[in-house]
Amino acid sequence: MCAHLRDSGAETEVISVAEPSQSGNGRLQWLISYTQALVSAGRLARQSAVPSKVLVTWPVLGFVDLFTVKLTCGSSGMIVYHDPRPLVRSLGSSSLLAGLAAHLRRRPGTLVHSSEAAEAMRGLRLGDGVVLLPHPMLPVHDAMQGFPSVKGDSGPPIIRVLGQYKPDRDVALLEELATRLTSKYTLEIVGRGWPAVSGWTVVARFVPEDELDQLISTSDAIIIPYRRFYQSGIAIRALEQAVPIVGRAGTSLRELYGAQSKLLVMESGEHRRTSIDGWISAIDHAVAHGRTEAALAGKLFHEGASSGWASLYRSWLQAEP
Repeated sequence: MCAHLRDSGAETEVISVAEPSQSGNGRLQWLISYTQALVSAGRLARQSAVPSKVLVTWPVLGFVDLFTVKLTCGSSGMIVYHDPRPLVRSLGSSSLLAGLAAHLRRRPGTLVHSSEAAEAMRGLRLGDGVVLLPHPMLPVHDAMQGFPSVKGDSGPPIIRVLGQYKPDRDVALLEELATRLTSKYTLEIVGRGWPAVSGWTVVARFVPEDELDQLISTSDAIIIPYRRFYQSGIAIRALEQAVPIVGRAGTSLRELYGAQSKLLVMESGEHRRTSIDGWISAIDHAVAHGRTEAALAGKLFHEGASSGWASLYRSWLQAEP
């Protein structure tokens, strides 16, 4: 995000707050540090010699942030809502709070990264003025520096699921895939909170950023087994390293690869049931040809993201008196 804005001519400053799982501090200290960061950012924006914006990239308090950002940052505040209807229980993200925030006059701007997220915001009566922009990503070549382009030659191709377990993960799908894939692929799941999944090697723990990059780069394909999601950070990071992902076509993944990509599985039926044969075909395609498609898709998506963020920055400049 900062790279896109800097490429557009903006000067950026990052104020970050580590979540409890990384900092070792409790939730209360996390909220205090976050509020202090908002106060500091709002002060910097007001004292800046040039027009400034405060872009909150991950609201800690859900829709409560619309009130706290307005209070601390005023008209300079803008919040990115990744999951308007969270996939896991999240403080401050109830429909009741969204309804209260909808009545807030001159509330901070809001930004989402997928049409599904924009539709969810409209459903929560928070769609007025919402900005839809591509998820930020690094250029494919730059992101791949320092990482192997392929895994070692020994052993079968590696198919991974990466990231924290959430109830919308389709465990039944993964177990069914394992009955067809274990003979030719190594199947691994790495992420916090995962239960045992038949046919898969599960490493249920928090994964540091550097290790996550290595796990992505050494995968032959990555499965995104969500039933419902707004965007996938893992899919973006995989795209940056030209590692193919496999997932449902009727999701935000179509914005990365295009709805007709052979990496995406078409859904059919009244209950949106997906053919297991479609998943097998997509995984086989990913292993055989996916890196070429991922590299091209990454180039095109990065260009679109850069253009979108440049347009947002120009709109900020034009809005200033």
